[in-house]
Amino acid sequence: MYCDDCGLPRGVGKANEWKRNGTIMSRYEPDLRGMFIDSGELGHLVASLSARMGYDVSRLVTEGKRKDSAHYARGLIGKMKESGSAVPEAGDFMRMMAANYAVPGFGKVTILDIREDGGVVLDMESAYNLPMALGQAAGVYEAVMGVRGEVDYEGDEKRCRVLIVPREGDEELERRIESEVEEAPSLSQEGDAAYQPCPRCSAPRELSRALDWRVEESLITERRSGRRFVFDNTRGLAAVMKVLVEELGEDVERMLAEIARDHAREYYAALKDGASFQEEAFRMALFGWGLPVGMEKEGEGFALRLLNPFYGPLMAGRIWGMVEMLTGKELELGDYDWAETAVAKMTLTAA
Repeated sequence: MYCDDCGLPRGVGKANEWKRNGTIMSRYEPDLRGMFIDSGELGHLVASLSARMGYDVSRLVTEGKRKDSAHYARGLIGKMKESGSAVPEAGDFMRMMAANYAVPGFGKVTILDIREDGGVVLDMESAYNLPMALGQAAGVYEAVMGVRGEVDYEGDEKRCRVLIVPREGDEELERRIESEVEEAPSLSQEGDAAYQPCPRCSAPRELSRALDWRVEESLITERRSGRRFVFDNTRGLAAVMKVLVEELGEDVERMLAEIARDHAREYYAALKDGASFQEEAFRMALFGWGLPVGMEKEGEGFALRLLNPFYGPLMAGRIWGMVEMLTGKELELGDYDWAETAVAKMTLTAA
């Protein structure tokens, strides 16, 4: 299960490639980009955005992850057919996917029953984020059964019983989210993030020093902070954010940056050891967020570029809060091109 040299799960390095441009790209599926993210940050994002808008965004989060998960599962089924491999029966395929959730740290999922009416009953234990975990399960259901599945549950992220049944949803909303999920990212190849690969599994050695990875517990922990992390692709979350902006207006982008800033300030304030911009920029690239480069003093503030931000407003907010904590200054987010996905410029000015 684990590499004898670095201690990470063996398949992590073989399935993914760490690029110098701040991205983690799948070796098997073109355009599939991975990232490590603090599960607490996801919860903070959903709760804070809901509170600010007076509207529960959990449903949109679930819908975004549903379409991302269905897209991934359909692709996996297609590859099995192309290779001549037998595609498992619906129940076996769902059990296979549930078992695989342990590696990226999503939590433990057990399929309890596949009913004659097409419904599926399952248990979730230690879900990393309930709206996203529900969307993942519903997406696999959709890919396997060929119909949309409505999700209902009892419990919470620690333990819940989930029921998925075939039911129609909001076709227009789902079409828009799916179009965002299917859109290939535009990436810049610029960047100088260099990693020391493990000679046995090729994963960056820096990753094994940064994370404690326990597959049997479905748990990834950042060593320095003790926070739970997950390894996921960037499509579902980015698609949800884009649809929220379309629904509620461009002010939401600024709101998302402010929420990410709040989380970053709390995160960096809690670190016992000091940090530097260069170290944190490398860590962001290692975790697949993108690569911040060229930070320069500009008056009482700073200017820099973001190479391949996984989602611009969230990465800009993370850097905003980080620089505030590193410098001890309160800053304002200045110029930023929210639409740019490959190379974006941002400024931080004196408050």
